[in-house]
Amino acid sequence: MSVDQKHIENAERARQLYLDNLNPIEAMADWHYAVQQARKLVADALRASKYLTDIKGGLRLSGAHNLVYRQLLAPPLSQDQFALVCPTWKKSSETKPKGVSEPIASSMETVITKRLDQGLVKWLAGARPPSRRDVITVLRVISTLMAQQKISTARRSRLAAEQEHAVADLLLADGWTRDPSRLIDTRAAVPPRHFMHKTRFATNTATSQEVDIACGLSDTYVLAMECKVTNDETNSVKRINDVIKKAGAWASHWGSFVKSAALLQGVIHPRDVQRLSDAGIHVFWSHDLPEFHKWLSTQLK
Repeated sequence: MSVDQKHIENAERARQLYLDNLNPIEAMADWHYAVQQARKLVADALRASKYLTDIKGGLRLSGAHNLVYRQLLAPPLSQDQFALVCPTWKKSSETKPKGVSEPIASSMETVITKRLDQGLVKWLAGARPPSRRDVITVLRVISTLMAQQKISTARRSRLAAEQEHAVADLLLADGWTRDPSRLIDTRAAVPPRHFMHKTRFATNTATSQEVDIACGLSDTYVLAMECKVTNDETNSVKRINDVIKKAGAWASHWGSFVKSAALLQGVIHPRDVQRLSDAGIHVFWSHDLPEFHKWLSTQLK
């Protein structure tokens, strides 16, 4: 694959900026963010299961709670390990907000209850409600354990949020109007110089596709821009594939009336950037937002 020189140069610039930002202050911010996010997940899972007295009930509410329940085991189990001891369980259920079925939840509860770390959940053996100290201990121990596993994701999420807000700030400073997010299912849903953050585009399938930033252009055209931050070149493959898949779904439904774009940041292999260009996706960089602003002005009358 032939790679455009500008992609090589921008990828190197983005990589260097990413490395420059790996300082103790940034690392501490990432760690605190990861702990905060994990703590919320642990608290939600405890409440959903009535503090582990009704694990099946918690799983019936959301299969995602199993991410927390797996960490409460002695020892904690990975997804693959949990699948071995509970064959009816599917990994994908942890990534979906909906609950698992009654029989699967029952099987999972049996596995989890037998393996719970009794040193962490002393209130269960005593057949009493957990004390404030009990809850604080579980929140501290499990959120720290989960944060260690999720620190890279947390850093990427924090940078992505900053990336998206930078685009929104640029548009607002240029006089654009921010509209409430809603399903984009008609061509004129986003008027020129209006934008939405975290909205969804209708597609030919029953599932709509979320987009980070949707900008109204002239002649009912809409820009669908995905903001992607990656920590390494291996991670970038998944992020780029996600953009290409979404762009294909939008093109299939909307044709040329949706212009797809990607705003990139972090460590990305130039050949993955080239794949975006080859798929007809406009490529912009967080370190060069003026270039995006310049291009945007050419799409308005």
